[in-house]
Amino acid sequence: MIVLKYPAFRPGRMLANNHFQTIGAFLFPGTDHKLSSKKHVVPLSDGDNIAIHDDQPENWIAGDRICILVHGLCGFHGSPYMRRIAHKVNRNGVRTIRIDMRGFGDSTLISRGHVSAALSRDIDDVVNYIHQLSPISKMTLVGFSLGAAILLKALGEWSHEHPRCVDSAIAVSPPIDLNYSVANLSKFGNRIYDLYFMRRLRNQLKYRRRHVKGIIDNGLNPIPRRLVHFDDQFTAKVSGFSGAREYYRQASAAPLLREVSVPTLIVAAKDDPVVPIEMFDQWPLSPEIEMVTTKHGGHLGFVGRNGVDPDRHWLDWRISQWVASIDDPA
Repeated sequence: MIVLKYPAFRPGRMLANNHFQTIGAFLFPGTDHKLSSKKHVVPLSDGDNIAIHDDQPENWIAGDRICILVHGLCGFHGSPYMRRIAHKVNRNGVRTIRIDMRGFGDSTLISRGHVSAALSRDIDDVVNYIHQLSPISKMTLVGFSLGAAILLKALGEWSHEHPRCVDSAIAVSPPIDLNYSVANLSKFGNRIYDLYFMRRLRNQLKYRRRHVKGIIDNGLNPIPRRLVHFDDQFTAKVSGFSGAREYYRQASAAPLLREVSVPTLIVAAKDDPVVPIEMFDQWPLSPEIEMVTTKHGGHLGFVGRNGVDPDRHWLDWRISQWVASIDDPA
């Protein structure tokens, strides 16, 4: 179990509102740290490929810890939170791997498939690839939003047969019940996020249709403007499901949470407009899961007050401290 005392999250002044927190994460992206990454192309078990970005601190040696970061829907390895957290974790001597999920970042043109909550096997493939690079290193997996849900699904599927190199995980704002989460986007005030995701997904699909040879496609046209319709008519169909109902049911991590055997931390805000906090009360959790909830924070926001941490990104510091504490409990 990951246990660490941490300062309570206090939102920045004028940023207590959940939408201000969520949007504030974009308005306050933080310092753009220069990372000296090595890009790898990882062959996946179904024949597709994705890119990962390897940041190795100067003082890192074979056998030291590795932290794998998985971005959220429409994110990529260069998303501000991915860069900030990789930088902070690197400063503690931990090597980081930032994944570009299918169709995003440097995977945009090398993946024939598309991002999907069902693709927990991609986590397996990345872990196996990294394990071959450093066979004696322990790994911490950290996921954000959709990436966190995919990570939790993988952990649940592994159950007690998880790779021994993986000894810890952190999931931030995970939509564990996809049907519940997507339905929440239709509520008044939350449609802005539905519109944002679909604008990005529509543009990305149009671009990849023009540039990716052999892209997996069902020719859907016009592309829907609601996420639930896009998932029903495109994501589900190209992923082998009959529609959104079956896709959401089989790809959700929620029913598998009781099977998680890796010490795991879930961080979620009670005011998250994208991932309703009440869904976590509806599913039993493994004793290996510690749940940390904050009153404020929005969705992947957690923009705090000045003076609490060296910068305003409360979540970054908690993740970097948790990862560092695994090998140094004192």
